[in-house]
Amino acid sequence: MATTIQISEETKKKLFIVMNQLEKMWGRRVTYDEIINYLLEERKTEVNKVDFLKNIKKYQGILKPGEGKVLLKELRKEDNEREKRLTNHFNRS
Repeated sequence: MATTIQISEETKKKLFIVMNQLEKMWGRRVTYDEIINYLLEERKTEVNKVDFLKNIKKYQGILKPGEGKVLLKELRKEDNEREKRLTNHFNRS
């Protein structure tokens, strides 16, 4: 069942930009519903830099040299796999 929603012109412009990016990435036309679902799945949490740095200092020195890079590579790999799953999910739709 379709529903009508009201959005501002500014929001519509932003969604249009995302639409173009997704169409280029997925190689097909996308709907606003797909865009909104994609954004909801990929939403990012805003981090307060001061609080983050304060918190991270508690853990300074607990990783062995080079261990941080290994962890970062693993996290990036997981992110890429999640992105592929989402892309496949929307390509099937």
